[in-house]
Amino acid sequence: MEDAVHDPDSFPAPERLGAPGVRQPEATGAWLHVVSGPTVPTLSRAVFELAARFLARGDRVLVLDAAPRLRLHERFDREARWGVLDSLAQPLPVLGLVQDAGRLGLYLLAHGSSAEPADWSQLPRVLDDARAHFGRAILALDADAPEVIGHALAGVHLEGWWPQGAREARRTAGIGGRLGIPFSDLDLDGMLTPRLETLDARVWALAAPPVPAAEAEAAPAAEVAAEAGAGGTPAGEPAELEGEPDVRERLRFLLWTRRNASEGEKAVPAAAAPDEPRSS
Repeated sequence: MEDAVHDPDSFPAPERLGAPGVRQPEATGAWLHVVSGPTVPTLSRAVFELAARFLARGDRVLVLDAAPRLRLHERFDREARWGVLDSLAQPLPVLGLVQDAGRLGLYLLAHGSSAEPADWSQLPRVLDDARAHFGRAILALDADAPEVIGHALAGVHLEGWWPQGAREARRTAGIGGRLGIPFSDLDLDGMLTPRLETLDARVWALAAPPVPAAEAEAAPAAEVAAEAGAGGTPAGEPAELEGEPDVRERLRFLLWTRRNASEGEKAVPAAAAPDEPRSS
């Protein structure tokens, strides 16, 4: 890797999500998305935000926990063993190590428990194996990730993300310069807590198609007509959307998440307070 790649001054100016012309993570053409952050809680939120954005687009998403302190398996209530470190240590198939993360289309490759030193030169092999099975991959790294990871990712088409406004110096002169990856801003205002319930709500907000103002005004009248028996769609069933297969698939996903959330609420006593997030 050339020295110029490590020069922070050679990076383009960080882009602000939401500004005119700025690309959203889900709108980029990159399969691999590297994400980091100054603290474990902030990095956890960033991982969940990226996952929500890709799930809302209908992607099958793999999260790779390459950050020793992150412990994403605890966030998803999954096993700690068999993960990234084990994949680097020996040529194990990724599909044999990934765990479902408790949500449709979301999978986790935990950090792992191999006692051998991490051989980051094998990271491209692991990513190539995963690419055949997943639409997007999120690689989570600590802010002090070793420079060798940057060498392993040299030449790989990827996007780098850093929580917006979170200690810019550590992004540019720190991990960005060390790995040779320009990190763009990631807005976390929609992901306040890294929990599955918050992920569900975020996916719903991102995936629900916007209702035009004219349709929103006409909705009350349509509901009254439906209650009176008007229209040909049986009550409780979604109307057929001709010529909109993507919308139909998205609505099926949204109905699935809503049903799961409803069942989860029924399983919790009304007087019980929700669990606090696990301490990182």
